[in-house]
Amino acid sequence: MLEILTMIKVNVEQATKYIHSQFKNLDAKQITQATVRAINRSLQKGRTTARSEVKKVYNIPQKNLEGIKTIPAKASTLTGAVAASTKPIPMDAFSPKFQTQTSSIKISRKGIQVVKRLKSTRKRTQQGVSIEVTRGNRQVVPYAFMIAGAKPRVFARGKYRTGGGSFGFIQRNKRVNKSGNDTPIKPLVSTTIHTAVVNDKVIHSINRDVSPYYADRLYHELTQQVNKMQGNV
Repeated sequence: MLEILTMIKVNVEQATKYIHSQFKNLDAKQITQATVRAINRSLQKGRTTARSEVKKVYNIPQKNLEGIKTIPAKASTLTGAVAASTKPIPMDAFSPKFQTQTSSIKISRKGIQVVKRLKSTRKRTQQGVSIEVTRGNRQVVPYAFMIAGAKPRVFARGKYRTGGGSFGFIQRNKRVNKSGNDTPIKPLVSTTIHTAVVNDKVIHSINRDVSPYYADRLYHELTQQVNKMQGNV
């Protein structure tokens, strides 16, 4: 069984029956070896498609796409998978922009903070940090902020909630202490690579590419086994 993120499954049963009828001279070991190779090459195809399609839909940096990986099939299981990281991506990865009355701050695709000083008479145009998670759709995260000269991060006052199967950020929109330290202040995170991959558009593209590819690849690998047996390779 070839499995893509538990969302797309390519059943190899019919292909196996075809194998036994068309490649009768191959033994079980040769057929298994060909099947494993076909599955693993198909997984690589699925990974490439997943990374490409995610990049079309989401404004995710290339380095984060490395979180899409393959779990190779073995002869003992004949099952492989394309897996994606469930670790939340820092919000500073999504081209954040923050503007005060005196400066504008943004983070480049290379993760470098860029600060531009503005005339003090210029009014603030947003109450928070704007980010672009999905391409062409920039949204403002209310009460989030960036600090000039600090680490290139997007911050907010509040804390993360964990436990009981829930996960989220409990945000404060005003100071608790009137002066001095006003913690906790935390860097914000956004979506995960896994969420991006299981997007309907991305899953459809993976299925479209992988299913026919597996059938063709399996035939190719079986033919290679026949050629080896006949001494043609």
